[in-house]
Amino acid sequence: MARSSYFDLDHIRNASHETLIHQHECWGKVRADLIKRTGLGHQETKIEYPGHVFLLNLEGAAKRGEDFIDGRQVTFSVRRPGSIVYIPDDREWRGWDEGDATASFLLISIEQEFTERAFGTEARKCLAHVPPSIGFRDSAITMALQNIAAELKHPDSISVTMVESQAMQLFVQMFRLHGVCPHPAKGGLSAFDLKRAIDMMKACTGSGPTLTDLAREIGISRFHFCRAFKQSMGMTPHAFFGRLRLERSAEQLRHTHLSATDIAMECGFGSSSHFAVAFKKAFGISPTEYRRRYSI
Repeated sequence: MARSSYFDLDHIRNASHETLIHQHECWGKVRADLIKRTGLGHQETKIEYPGHVFLLNLEGAAKRGEDFIDGRQVTFSVRRPGSIVYIPDDREWRGWDEGDATASFLLISIEQEFTERAFGTEARKCLAHVPPSIGFRDSAITMALQNIAAELKHPDSISVTMVESQAMQLFVQMFRLHGVCPHPAKGGLSAFDLKRAIDMMKACTGSGPTLTDLAREIGISRFHFCRAFKQSMGMTPHAFFGRLRLERSAEQLRHTHLSATDIAMECGFGSSSHFAVAFKKAFGISPTEYRRRYSI
């Protein structure tokens, strides 16, 4: 089967329906499809692709059905808005579901060559330890998928750079979720020191730890810490902590009844307007709309 970023969407999500929206864009080895359909009843799924597939459920719930991975039945769980599906390279997902009549989803397909270029020749060995997963949730993966969706809606001359960086984040998080990791980048922090720094950031609220605090925890200079952290994570400590704040705010929007202003203050944003601007830039929608779509 030739490697391709193209999907016949009526084949992989077969159902009687009316397509309301279908936007798509291809950036080299990464393709995004945003689909909204109505008139759905019984829907059959068949994804068999020589690459990696991420699917984010945006609207509508799959309430009952059956799922099979490589011909073996797996437990079906209700897939509400915000649930994620990951199907690795050359694995097969078949099944059927029934649920809400109107549904939308984001489908990201990534060719295997992308992971080998991004993480080196050992990428295939590492990804062999990352299994298919249907109906899970993870705020970091959701954010990366939403960022790709934002580029799909408003592409420009540097969208390919943004999309490829977000695709790398998808795999970085999948590696972490399953306890596998390619060799650390030369000049970066050790896995142990990187975990200590990230745990320290996650434990903090408000403005977060200072560079001096983080460097002292690791036992190196501020300059060395900043350089090594960026080498390991692909972003500065400040940018990474900003992402953590946004992930925390998204989690609170989904799981609490706190106002957007209270969440902004608790997560260390200077004002509710600053929070709203940063959140929309990261997720492509306002905090209010995000809560409406994804609250549990």
